[in-house]
Amino acid sequence: MAEHSPLTLDPDHVHWPHGWRDLIDPPAAIDLAGDPSVLDRRALAIVGTRAATPRGLAVARRLARDLAGSGWVVVSGLALGIDGEAHRGALDAGGATVAVMATPLGRTYPTAHRTLRGRIEGNGCVVTEARDGGGPGGKWLFPRRNRLIAAMAEGVIVVEAPARSGALSTAHVALDLGRPVWAVPGPVERDETTGCHRLLREGALLCESAADVTRELAPPRPFDGAAVARPAPGSAAAWILDRLDLDGVALEELRLRWPGTDAMWHEGLLALELAGLIRRLPGGRLAPRIWLT
Repeated sequence: MAEHSPLTLDPDHVHWPHGWRDLIDPPAAIDLAGDPSVLDRRALAIVGTRAATPRGLAVARRLARDLAGSGWVVVSGLALGIDGEAHRGALDAGGATVAVMATPLGRTYPTAHRTLRGRIEGNGCVVTEARDGGGPGGKWLFPRRNRLIAAMAEGVIVVEAPARSGALSTAHVALDLGRPVWAVPGPVERDETTGCHRLLREGALLCESAADVTRELAPPRPFDGAAVARPAPGSAAAWILDRLDLDGVALEELRLRWPGTDAMWHEGLLALELAGLIRRLPGGRLAPRIWLT
């Protein structure tokens, strides 16, 4: 894995996020640690409350895993709760993730996410407009961070948010910029879902799975937009691909159901992997790239 030295980017830098040009108050410069080229790729934001429920954490991680597995860069704020699980889900899929921090590079907040930050820098980057030497930052920096998250992404997904939540400010910035916003519904008696239900009443899109997102936004194409042909009908590769779903199917289960020879099985599996049509999930499961239609 390549190591990257910390950088300072200004609006003239080749990797300056294009979406920030839509802001009326873009940052004058940012500090970055990790791979700056990730900022050139298409991104979606997944945000929510720090005081998330176990259900919310699981939903955030699954959404991030599925979206990152289809080529999206997952953007979030490195906070406890939903943000942290969004970063972890993207990393689970071997995908890229960007953490937009409200603190200078020299300070990781929360400190519990130091290890997670290191993982993000190894497969993405962390960025901040709070410059080192300019003080530790304060609560006023979090809304400013949220506007960067919203503008960097093509859309924002709110997983859990109470009535007073920074995630709602991220969603409203996105709406002001003309970006789509999705909200995950939840139990009506839970405070953690009040904000999501408010967004849905205000016209946000319903999000129950990654498929709800890709119905609105065409997923990134692999290999910089190159088209990938489906396997030939009747081939082992086509047989395998037709039996996969986004939650993943146990590879061993598929192998036991395969009616052909071992050689044909391995040839089909290899063809799918080389073409980038499948991805491996934890627990020995296999799933399709969801940009296939």
